[in-house]
Amino acid sequence: MYKNEFDPKKDTVECQYNGAIIEIPAKIFFSAMTRTQYDDRKFVRYKEGAKMYGMSEREFYRLAHDAGAVYKRNTMALVKLDIIDEYMEYLREES
Repeated sequence: MYKNEFDPKKDTVECQYNGAIIEIPAKIFFSAMTRTQYDDRKFVRYKEGAKMYGMSEREFYRLAHDAGAVYKRNTMALVKLDIIDEYMEYLREES
């Protein structure tokens, strides 16, 4: 491995939190950063939504249609995340 080559399994990232500097494994840091890229989005496609919610595309497709969250234009379909979140809360089982 070259000296300047990045290895996310071994490298760490320094983060500042409440005045303290914490070293976080780079793999975890970059995983969290890629998940937050969707936070500001209102609409996603089936593949992105399935990845966000940790389910198969087919299951996300069914969930989106059951929730009434699908917006279509020509051949493109977008899923509104706010509606999905509300529907998921509706489906939540009380314990």
